[in-house]
Amino acid sequence: MRVGVQVSQKRIVVIDDDRDFLEYTQIILRSAGYQVETAIGAPEGLALIRSIIPDLVIVDVMMSYTLEGIELAREITQDSALTHIPVLVVTSIARTMDEVGFDETTARAIKGFLPKPVLPDELLTHVSSFLEGR
Repeated sequence: MRVGVQVSQKRIVVIDDDRDFLEYTQIILRSAGYQVETAIGAPEGLALIRSIIPDLVIVDVMMSYTLEGIELAREITQDSALTHIPVLVVTSIARTMDEVGFDETTARAIKGFLPKPVLPDELLTHVSSFLEGR
C-alpha cells in the first residue's frame, strides 16, 4: 500500500451496506490522500453523490436487495449532472463483470469491477487509474 502519497485531494464516495467494508475502504483511500465520504445503501449514497459531485463512486452490487448498486449506477448514468462520474463496482457475488449481467447503459457507466475481498494495492491501483487525467 502506498501510504502518504498525495493525490490532489480527489473526492470519492463509497457506498455499501457493510460498515466494516466502508471503514476498511475509507482507511485505505484516506491513507493515500483521497477525500472519502461513505454512505449506507443507495438512497443515502445518491443523496451524497448529488450534494458533493465526487470524482469517483465505489459501490457494492448487492446491498439491501440484489442489484441495488447496479440500479444506483443506472441512476448516475441517467442524471446529466452525474453522468461524467466514473463508477467502480465491488461485489462478492461474482468474480467478473460478465457474471453480473449489466445492461449496455449500465455497463457504460461502470468503469471498473473488483471482486471482494478487495486487496489494498489492487483498490489503489484501480482508483488511481480512474482518476488520472480527470
